[in-house]
Amino acid sequence: MRLTEATPPPEAEAADDAPGGDAWQPRARRAGTAPADGAYDIALVVVHGMGAAYKSQILLEWAEPLLARMDWMARDRIYGAVDSDGVRLETSDLAGDAPIVGATVTFPKRRATTPDGDPIGPVERITKRIAIVEARWSDSFVPLSRSQIFRWAAPFMWRAVRRMLRLFWATLVMLPWYTLVEHALTPRRGLALLLKALTFLFDLVRVVVGFAVYLPLSAFVLAVAVVLTPVLPLVSPLLLIPALKKAAESVIDGIAESIGDVTAWKETPVRANAMRLVVRQAIERAKALVGDGDVHVFAHSQGAAVSTFTLFEEMDPNAYNVRQLTTVGAAVTLLGRDKWRGRSDVYKPVQNWITARKDQDRPVQWANHWAIWDPFSSGPIADDPRKARERWRASYFPRRTTGALGPEEHAVHNVSQPIFDHTYYYLNTLQVVEPTIRNLLGPDFPGPPPEVAYLENRLNVINKKSLGTNLLASVVIAALLPGITAVSAFFATVLVWLASPFALIGDLLNGAEPAPDATAGIGFLQADGMLTGWGWLVAGGLVAALLIWVNQVITGYVERTLLWDRCPLPVGWWLGLTSIPRLVYVTGAAVVVWFSVTQWWQIADPWRWWLGAAFVVVTLFCWLEARFAPAPVVVPARTAQEEVKRIVADAERPLSLSIARRSTAYSRTLGRRQELLVPEGWWAEAWARAFHGWPEKQAQAKATAGAS
Repeated sequence: MRLTEATPPPEAEAADDAPGGDAWQPRARRAGTAPADGAYDIALVVVHGMGAAYKSQILLEWAEPLLARMDWMARDRIYGAVDSDGVRLETSDLAGDAPIVGATVTFPKRRATTPDGDPIGPVERITKRIAIVEARWSDSFVPLSRSQIFRWAAPFMWRAVRRMLRLFWATLVMLPWYTLVEHALTPRRGLALLLKALTFLFDLVRVVVGFAVYLPLSAFVLAVAVVLTPVLPLVSPLLLIPALKKAAESVIDGIAESIGDVTAWKETPVRANAMRLVVRQAIERAKALVGDGDVHVFAHSQGAAVSTFTLFEEMDPNAYNVRQLTTVGAAVTLLGRDKWRGRSDVYKPVQNWITARKDQDRPVQWANHWAIWDPFSSGPIADDPRKARERWRASYFPRRTTGALGPEEHAVHNVSQPIFDHTYYYLNTLQVVEPTIRNLLGPDFPGPPPEVAYLENRLNVINKKSLGTNLLASVVIAALLPGITAVSAFFATVLVWLASPFALIGDLLNGAEPAPDATAGIGFLQADGMLTGWGWLVAGGLVAALLIWVNQVITGYVERTLLWDRCPLPVGWWLGLTSIPRLVYVTGAAVVVWFSVTQWWQIADPWRWWLGAAFVVVTLFCWLEARFAPAPVVVPARTAQEEVKRIVADAERPLSLSIARRSTAYSRTLGRRQELLVPEGWWAEAWARAFHGWPEKQAQAKATAGAS
């Protein structure tokens, strides 16, 4: 619905009891009544992943970040927004039988631009009504017994481990190798380091370091799998031992609760159908809420497998106005479909999706988001592993796109940690939340030029990679620092110093009795002025906790300034300032490793120089890697060979950090944001003066506007 001013939509009516009658409530929600059919323009169905989900849990998990970011984007003045734009909540029914969050969003319509980037024509406003509902299938079936779950879990675990190792191999080894090959074929002017030889050396070090990290990581994963293989089938019998049951029952029940859903989906078709029924009913409810409007489905993990099968094998998406399927951390290829015993059904989700699109005026679109360290999605969606590998490479280098068809691919960076990447998609504002909002609100929703969008994504990736680099450096420092002789003596002295006040208190309370020996009381932590093994472990844990906490605080602050400031730092300043914490962490790790090595081994002078040079090279690489590492790009959906050819043609001149920084689109966008900057508080004013030319640019903009 288009409005020339930011006014309430025509169907809104003044509330009878509102002062002056100027407050309004949409007819979608009045006096506690349920939303009427056709009350909304768009409905989003969110589907949770494996594990128990409480009522409204998945609804809140996604509704809050989506609506918060939607309000921020809709009120962006650079596109002509005014104070009355943004999100207005209509209802948040979280405790009813059918939880729903309803909202109205008003935003300036995207305008065409001149070749110079100036918008054409007056600002129009659009208002859309959005309903968000949940499909909570975790209570739709009777859970399996522990013995059923854990008997099935051991062989399934090895399939998941193989996929995990393939993903780690691709991320740590194959991506650096592909980058080396890609840079070898790139003209010198397109290289970030400018010199071919220097670029080759940097890429070669990346391959070596990635392989060196992959070896212990894969060995650890395999060791855990080997240990769990005989343990999992014995879990239920072991719980017959009272002492073990008391100690481990809650943990085992938690594990069974999560993987039990997967077992039910794969092994019991009746229970699997009960899960799909919940998704079908939620889609039917969403269709009733929007009438002729659009329905979007958003599914995570196992919910993606359930939703994909439901939409493309059991329903006609077009009949329910399903226009968009968004999957995050999708376990579609890991879980596949339910299987009747004795059947060998071949499941091809991509082909099913392409078939469902055939001869449709508005076919359902599919966007798939996968985190680079998420072992459950393990990369792009394809009908066989070979095509998945091809699509994975194309997510970084679209020019290498092959005939492997599939949905729109978004390789994303969540928290740069294996396993945890699977659970934090809702915190990925730029790469997951924003694209979902743009899909919901359609092409009329304004957005940045391609060069600016590229820069935002690239800087976000650098920040997330810095998080991972600093995390590894923190672990190295914490593991080795207490073992250095001087540091160990210092920590032991601090322990004695901290224990002294307690000894003084004990002396006062003991009266005539001898005071307790404070040093002996902490003897398990220090002895003879040095840390013991337990002391080393405790000190290392405290150091790790401190360093990781500081790292997360810094990364969170940088992310907020990048994503939530109306006028972020210029790219050059951002790259320089944000590299300082990374330099401190990697240098600290290098120093600690150097002192540890020279303390434990006697190294002759000639080799000491070579070893020192190697340390310098690796330290510089770890510091610069996040800056020069390849960043994933969004690859459009491929449903026919003609689309593959178009993607390859469009990617022949890829953007880079240097090209995007020098673009007119970026300089104009930054200049416009600087003109609109309104700092609040002394710190914001100091920041604006130092980096954005405030208030001179505001005065210049007013003078130009007055003259025109």
